[in-house]
Amino acid sequence: MRKRLWVIGLTILITMLGFSQFTDGKQASVKSRRTAVATLYIHGHHADPGAMNFLMASAAWQDNAHFVVTATVSPQGQVQLSGKWPAGTQHPLVKVLFDNNHTRNYRLLRVWLHNVLVALHHRYGIRRFNVVAHSLGNAAVMNYELANSDKRGLPKLQKYVAIAGNFDGIPGRHKNQHPNYIMADGLPHWRAPWYKFAYRHRGQFNMHQASVLNIYGNLRNGTDSDGKILNASTKSLKPLIKGHVGHYQAKEFVGENVQHRRLRENPRVANRVDKFLFNE
Repeated sequence: MRKRLWVIGLTILITMLGFSQFTDGKQASVKSRRTAVATLYIHGHHADPGAMNFLMASAAWQDNAHFVVTATVSPQGQVQLSGKWPAGTQHPLVKVLFDNNHTRNYRLLRVWLHNVLVALHHRYGIRRFNVVAHSLGNAAVMNYELANSDKRGLPKLQKYVAIAGNFDGIPGRHKNQHPNYIMADGLPHWRAPWYKFAYRHRGQFNMHQASVLNIYGNLRNGTDSDGKILNASTKSLKPLIKGHVGHYQAKEFVGENVQHRRLRENPRVANRVDKFLFNE
């Protein structure tokens, strides 16, 4: 009965996330906005606007978090903020939507996330942020941090949840990617062009204040993957940021609903994400 009520509650919250439209949120006090840590949710490749709703609804249902703002980014990088941010909001949640949801241009993704954070800083004064990213959304986070984590005046990353991240490529997108695996030294055997670049410049990551939770699904069917992303690609995050991040942990999910897209709608994943963000 309790589980049924939890699902019903999540369904109601997901519906609210999907249909709520608000006016500009200037009523939040400057102090409450600056001290709050906004949590950004970033969708993956070809995702619909409600892709991250389940995770956001879970946070709202279990951890006194509140959806406050949607940041919509045009293909030209312009950011439109819609929503209202009530004073005293304990855990403000921000949905990030890229109008161009099919690009694989990492530079664009980096610029778009930068523009979102600048807009949130200018309008609401945020100084710190968390981020939950699925699939290609992680490319925006990692490229942003590689280029901007050492710059003053920008909000600082506090907690980062990477779900099904393709840090070392996607099968079928890079020539001769298979097979791939993590070697004894922790590095992937095969390395995508971006991964080679990021690894050479890993000293630019300045994430010592941040904690990272890396989540991936394993179908246990011999592919060592979630059906789309090889686990070697996801686990290759660790050597990129080792020594440049405050804390790192990885969590493998097996069993039901661990396929690439279903990970972001898996209650076990949502519970682990919420615990990491708000209770650790």
